Amino acid sequence: MGYSHSVMIDVPATTANLGPGFDSLGLALDWTARYQVTVSDEELPAANSPIEHMTATAVRALYQQERTEEPTGLSITYEGDIPIGRGLGVSGSARAAGLIAANELLGKRRKLEDLVSLAVRLEGHGDNIIPAMFGGLRVVVDDDDGVIHLGIDPPTNLEIALLIPHFSMPTNESRKRLPERLTRSQAVHNIGRAALLVGALTQGDYQFLAKATEDILHQPARSTLFPAMYALFQAARDAGGLAAYLSGGGSTIAAFAIKGEGKKVASAMREAASDHDLEVAARVCQMSSTGAKVIE
Repeated sequence: MGYSHSVMIDVPATTANLGPGFDSLGLALDWTARYQVTVSDEELPAANSPIEHMTATAVRALYQQERTEEPTGLSITYEGDIPIGRGLGVSGSARAAGLIAANELLGKRRKLEDLVSLAVRLEGHGDNIIPAMFGGLRVVVDDDDGVIHLGIDPPTNLEIALLIPHFSMPTNESRKRLPERLTRSQAVHNIGRAALLVGALTQGDYQFLAKATEDILHQPARSTLFPAMYALFQAARDAGGLAAYLSGGGSTIAAFAIKGEGKKVASAMREAASDHDLEVAARVCQMSSTGAKVIE
């Protein structure tokens, strides 16, 4: 007699880098997507979208790692509106969903922590997929001995205003523009600001956020693909935003704002975007302490 088993996972969008924390800092948002993963001993419709394909690949990767025969049929259903190529972690979300669903279908053989190394190997870097899995603000270090990550409860009196352009900036393409080398002073610039950012968020000393989100490693290079970027940062700050940065590899711009001020900041960025003939969407998110969650 044939079998068919399904599991449903909710996974948050994420915002990464936070300015100077390139490939090292990421934050979960209260904007989730739902994935249903079904396995069967009979053929099922194959994944037909990039997001579904990434989820399916992650499912198969865990089956292979566990030396378990892959199911004959594998079907993925994605329900969500997190856009692709906008720096909101949709690839990390999809791969996290696949790994966690596969672990459920395999009888919860592994703890969530046991999935981290494979997750980062699939994603390429951990600053999106680790917050998607665990929630909160995550400091991620890819070490020779494995992936180290530290969770920090995000402040509850801040929110994130998002300006989401209609054009995409695929991460693989934008990373090609990044410098191969930095001077000592450039390295110190980013190291100090990344440390200041974590300190400001954990201590609630938000006067330092504008300075702490400054970056010279990746944002200048990516601004060549997004010339209006720095003007939109300024528009966010002029409207009362505490700081603004390019979310992940872009094209979304994220701004920290005091709770209740995010809508005003998002509106100001949207107005500034129209001055640059950009088609955009805007959204205000809360920072989320909740990572991927099994629904059924």
